[in-house]
Amino acid sequence: MGIFKKVGQWYDDLMLYVDHREDTDHLLSYYTKQQVLFLDKKLGITFYFLTFLVAAFIVGYMFIYQKGYLQYEQAKGAVTTHVFGDAMALSSGKVASRYFSTEEITYPGLENGNVFVATRMVVHDQLRGVCEDPDVPCLTEKDCTEGGDGVCTKNGLCQEKSWCDQAGKPEIYEIDSGDLQIWARSSIQFVKTDPNRVFSTETESPLPRLGYNTFTVKDLLMKCEPLPVRYEEVAELGAAVEVQFIWNCVLGGKLGAGEECNPTIKARRLDPIFNPDNIGFGFSYPEHIVEGHRVRNEVRGVRIFFKTTGVGRKFSVAATITKASMGASLFSLAQIAADLLMTKVFKLQKKYNARKYENTPDFSDYIASVEIKAANSATDAQLNEEEGRVHAKEALWMAKLNEEDI
Repeated sequence: MGIFKKVGQWYDDLMLYVDHREDTDHLLSYYTKQQVLFLDKKLGITFYFLTFLVAAFIVGYMFIYQKGYLQYEQAKGAVTTHVFGDAMALSSGKVASRYFSTEEITYPGLENGNVFVATRMVVHDQLRGVCEDPDVPCLTEKDCTEGGDGVCTKNGLCQEKSWCDQAGKPEIYEIDSGDLQIWARSSIQFVKTDPNRVFSTETESPLPRLGYNTFTVKDLLMKCEPLPVRYEEVAELGAAVEVQFIWNCVLGGKLGAGEECNPTIKARRLDPIFNPDNIGFGFSYPEHIVEGHRVRNEVRGVRIFFKTTGVGRKFSVAATITKASMGASLFSLAQIAADLLMTKVFKLQKKYNARKYENTPDFSDYIASVEIKAANSATDAQLNEEEGRVHAKEALWMAKLNEEDI
């Protein structure tokens, strides 16, 4: 509506310019708003109280609590890991013992920076032959592998050409890898706000330091939120865990000169979130010895995903001006709220409304009354003219009578 009012005002100014081309004061006139001063302390107290609340919100919340004078940048960093430790385990299936080196416990390395730590391993020594395949259940022979001449046994498994265990029982190792140490080196850079500086855990401690950049598997599991995870709970089925290095750094400038930044470490368990019906983490891989002979390893363990994220903050004049201008615009809310309370809530609202608003007459009725008056004035003029003629005739007649009498 404000745009249409301005267009209408410009049109009126143009018409005035056409009618009064010589009057530049009309063309270059200045319009201002008229303010009404209410001499009422209640209104004044209300307005200043609301203004104080707005000022407290701007200073206390926007600038002190949210630090609106700072410029923020979110960034992602990198993590490199190194694992050291070993374990000795006894088989609970086929009688055997085995030493597990770091490479065997963490095999295979799936991604850079992420670590898999085995907690349980089942080793099958298999030959190629005809036997019950535990991976192919059946109800009838049609459920068996097509073209494999399979037979459905009473155990509900297909007996067909497959990899068959030699000794009947596999080797089952419960690997105590909870004390395995993981050296994680995290680094991050805020390219936009401070491109010449790299934050890294190597800056303060270039060597492994337990609790700062080096952690055991048990320590990382206990850091999980909202509930810590015990190593014994996941040793059989495994788990997927995300570990985050979160950097919250003050960058260059007067506020950040010479300040160091250390990451906060948070962890959470992922596998119950992604697949509640199949929790844990595991996989299998074969090791072929000769043709027709292999070792199949079924592994369960803890899969740890390392991530580096961060937020850098830096004093910024532009951010300060932006927040200050946005906050200053909120002061108009104090006046709006005071006007609403004055005209809608206060006891003397009718008197306030009478002083605040100036009601113009109904122009349609006013114009009609003007037209009626004009018509009446024209009729009166005709009557006056007729009366004047009559009076003139009477005066002439009286004059003639007076002459005859003489």
